[in-house]
Amino acid sequence: MIADYQIMIQLIIELQSLNFKKIYDMTLARCIVTATLALLLTSSAAAQQYYVVIGAFAIESNAKKFTGYARNQRYDAEYRLRTDRNLFYVYVLKTSSRKEAYSQTVQLQKETEFKDAWAFYGSLGDERPVADVKPEPVKKPVEVKPVIEPVAEPKVVIIEEVTPQPEPVVIAEPEPLKPKGKFFRFQITTTDGRLVPGEVHYVDRQQGRDIATYKTGELVDILKPGDDRPMTIVCGIFGFKEVVKVIDYSDPAATEGASQGSNGEWVISYQLERMKKGDVTVMYNVAFYKDAVVMLPKSKTELDELVTMMNLNPKYKIKIHGHCNGNYNKRKIIALGKSKNYFEMKGSDEKNGSSKELSKLRAEAIQSYLAENGIDKKRTEIFAWGGTNMLVGENSASARLNDRIEIEILEE
Repeated sequence: MIADYQIMIQLIIELQSLNFKKIYDMTLARCIVTATLALLLTSSAAAQQYYVVIGAFAIESNAKKFTGYARNQRYDAEYRLRTDRNLFYVYVLKTSSRKEAYSQTVQLQKETEFKDAWAFYGSLGDERPVADVKPEPVKKPVEVKPVIEPVAEPKVVIIEEVTPQPEPVVIAEPEPLKPKGKFFRFQITTTDGRLVPGEVHYVDRQQGRDIATYKTGELVDILKPGDDRPMTIVCGIFGFKEVVKVIDYSDPAATEGASQGSNGEWVISYQLERMKKGDVTVMYNVAFYKDAVVMLPKSKTELDELVTMMNLNPKYKIKIHGHCNGNYNKRKIIALGKSKNYFEMKGSDEKNGSSKELSKLRAEAIQSYLAENGIDKKRTEIFAWGGTNMLVGENSASARLNDRIEIEILEE
């Protein structure tokens, strides 16, 4: 860029040294200089963009995990390297509009957990999107049925009495349902065709919020969106890769895998792709009370999804990684207690211990919950990190992200 400006200055000097005899020649020279300057400024600005940043990381794996968390919260998050500082910036908006960037930043700071969000103007490079690896299909075990010899039973002679038959009653068929918008039905299957109960989410990724949630298998009447944007319907079940369908409301048939059902509804199918050996995923919806092994009640949904994942994949063996916020040799720990209530503080025991002990107790609680729900303890291992692998700073507004559980696939 500096070289471009030097060329422009040299051009001005040469033009001034010329002996223009006519006024229009000088006017033409000024136009050339002005156009050159405008072109240089435009090319410089083109490389600059506004980014709404929610985190910066020196370690790429932490940037990748934080990006995954933001996507789980329905934000269209990406991360790129800021080369002059060697930091990976995680951002939720890239735009040329300064007003749009600052408006989104203020909204995040006021209304979301990303209180540390800021607007960055410049250029980021070396894009590293979160890699999605397609796993191999699950092989359905062959069921061997025992051969049962038929047993002869004594014949029973039944004497029927002839009775007059009533006239058949003609039942009028009900009128077909009329939707206010359009009927849709969503279904989730595994790679071997098994139906999986669950939910899909109609989301606004630009605003990072859920518009509606639909249970699979149910007939739902969806009204036409207020704008011309397509509908983004997301299926995210723990243990499987998130699947996103972008549906054109005016032409649902254009959606991959769409079909029409018996009621004229549009059937949108989602095929789950399971995790494979070596994959590690964060249980973003498992949350703990402060300094506690006890989990918030909302955590039960994702724990049950983990149970489902282990049942659907009987060869899976996993390692449960426990983490916590802050790394101390002595701190308060609120343990489960004799009542072993995973989701209520009542009956819990308070004691002192290290951060590593707290993370170990959290991993053991997940292992115990799986065992109580029929998962053999031999299929699970635990590892306690303490506070040695935090995603964000201990005193950050998003510090609760450090109190987390991660699941690693050891065998499949």
